[in-house]
Amino acid sequence: MSSKPTRASLHSPKTLIITLLLGALLLCFNVNLSAQPALDSIKLQAESLITDSTATDSLQNVTPQGVPVIFTGDTLFSIYSSIGPFDPSLRSLSVMQRLNSILKSPLNPDSIRTVNLEGYSNIVLGTQVIMSVTTRDASFIGKTTAQATEEYAEIIKQALISGRTLSEPKIVLTKIGIALLLILLAVLAFWGIAAIFPKLYSMTRTQIDKLIKPVHFKSRVIISSHVFAVLSIGALKLFRLFLSLAILYAMVLTTWNFFPWAKSYELKSLVMSLLFAVLATVVVIVAIKTILALFKKMLNRVDHWDENLFKTLKFKTIEIISQDRLMDIARSILKILNIVVLLGIVYAYLAVIFSFFDFTKTWAATLIQYILSPLEKVVISFVQYLPNLFFVVVIIIAVKYLLKLIHLIFDEIEKGTITLPGFFPEWAQSTYKIVRFLLSAFALVIVFPYLPGSGSPAFQGVSIFIGVLFSLGSTSVIANMVAGLVITYMRPFKIGDRVEIGSTVGDVIEKTLLSTRLRTIKNVDVNIPNSVVLGSHIINFSSSASDRGLILHTSVTIGYDAPWRQVHELLLSAAAATEHILKDPPPFIFQTSLDDFYVSYELNAYTNEANIMAKIYSDLHQNIQDKFNEGGVEIMSPHYGAMRDGNQTTIPENYLPKDYRAPSFRIVNPFRKEDGNTEEGNK
Repeated sequence: MSSKPTRASLHSPKTLIITLLLGALLLCFNVNLSAQPALDSIKLQAESLITDSTATDSLQNVTPQGVPVIFTGDTLFSIYSSIGPFDPSLRSLSVMQRLNSILKSPLNPDSIRTVNLEGYSNIVLGTQVIMSVTTRDASFIGKTTAQATEEYAEIIKQALISGRTLSEPKIVLTKIGIALLLILLAVLAFWGIAAIFPKLYSMTRTQIDKLIKPVHFKSRVIISSHVFAVLSIGALKLFRLFLSLAILYAMVLTTWNFFPWAKSYELKSLVMSLLFAVLATVVVIVAIKTILALFKKMLNRVDHWDENLFKTLKFKTIEIISQDRLMDIARSILKILNIVVLLGIVYAYLAVIFSFFDFTKTWAATLIQYILSPLEKVVISFVQYLPNLFFVVVIIIAVKYLLKLIHLIFDEIEKGTITLPGFFPEWAQSTYKIVRFLLSAFALVIVFPYLPGSGSPAFQGVSIFIGVLFSLGSTSVIANMVAGLVITYMRPFKIGDRVEIGSTVGDVIEKTLLSTRLRTIKNVDVNIPNSVVLGSHIINFSSSASDRGLILHTSVTIGYDAPWRQVHELLLSAAAATEHILKDPPPFIFQTSLDDFYVSYELNAYTNEANIMAKIYSDLHQNIQDKFNEGGVEIMSPHYGAMRDGNQTTIPENYLPKDYRAPSFRIVNPFRKEDGNTEEGNK
């Protein structure tokens, strides 16, 4: 059996030190709290207004034992009778409060005087009435009213002078220093006990084994040396406990006498309060350690939780919160919860500790009130707000289902099930959004006065501030929204149309109130603000392609030596050979100009595939080249500006006959004679 004291032992040095320091602090720093009144709302000056008839007619409640008036730990005198609504207890409390108030004021106690009136007398300091003494009060101590008043006035004067002396900082600090010295000596004594007694346990066990022999009866051992050792060590531990308690009691009693204001408290009650405080401290320490261990275990559990428990939050293809971030949030929540629980325990611990002592019970009530008062206000406010909340919920539900009905109607309009004259189906969703916004705004206007705090100046100020910020910072946003509405009802394009806005050509893939998004033939998405769209010219290639066909046009320049009918035939054959060019209506040709070196021909062909017109143009140009090369017609674009062998055709070789040879230059001299006399001709 180990003789080493356990950590949780009552006479553990750590526990005793905590107990001593707690007791010292409670004794040293609660000066002049003995007369703290329980009823602050009593009108203390009412006694000075009592008339003679009140003093004689209202003396009904009489306390034979009397209620003592205690000041700075001493009983000055007792009050036996009532005055008006003030019974002896209330009179005693009011007198004690006035004395404490005077003690803290600069008034000189030597200026206390008595004022004798008909049927009663007052004890006055300056303009303040300390107390009234009636004929009944004086009769209980066997004196006249004037004699009793003078005696009470002298007692009060000496008590105030003595209280001022005891309250001087020098005296208070001296007594606190002596009290701390006594506490230090007690701590040293406990340390000495903690160091000596374990050695005594070991020595006792060793010596008993050597000196005391087992007690035998016949061949049986009745009492062994081990039993003697256990009993002896138990006796030593009991002695150690009594010695520790005696030192503690002596220290507390001695320290107690240094502070006269503490005489109003019962020592037994205070010691019991200290013991309860120590017990509460041990319980709180155990609870805190348990909670810390529990939260540590929970944090470890979070680290080992299955990945399926925390999944990445996504909206469509956009990752909002990753899995690792969710686990970090869970850890942070646990840590914050741990801190909140610990603070709650410490707060409750302080309230419980303060409730153990008479002079700190008001502190406990104050701490509890700090929690209960906001909760009470929240509960009362919530109960009072229930009718408004019911109204708000009804409005929200009504608007929600009304919006569903309106959405259903506009969906049917968009599908064509419901038709309205002059209302196009593509307007349905945009109009629904406008109706939804207006209806939501109307509902907010109705609900706003019923929101909690809506009438407060702070709420109104924040609302005005947000409105100013919105009006200053949303000019471009509002402009884009208005432009979006105008574009919607202008119907210049729809989703999927091939359009040209400014210098951007592409297919419309998205329309919103703020912007329009195009996708070019290079798969580049271009986001154009609606205000820019409204201010630019808009070319829609798809609007009439499906009904009347989109006319694609391209030009070629052909020399004057090529017959124009042949050129028309070649261009029409190229159009006929191109995919997605409509046969009906048929292509047609314009001769747009007669230039210096060539004639300009414009081919116009219909198609209903506006979204692939770039490919159609490419195929058409390829076919034009093929057809003209096959027809032996030279395309003069670009026209030639350099000297060349004009006899050599520009048609590609694969279109020419295999025995083709370019004719050579043939220069004819106009002065040459037929006989061939060139020289003379030249002359």
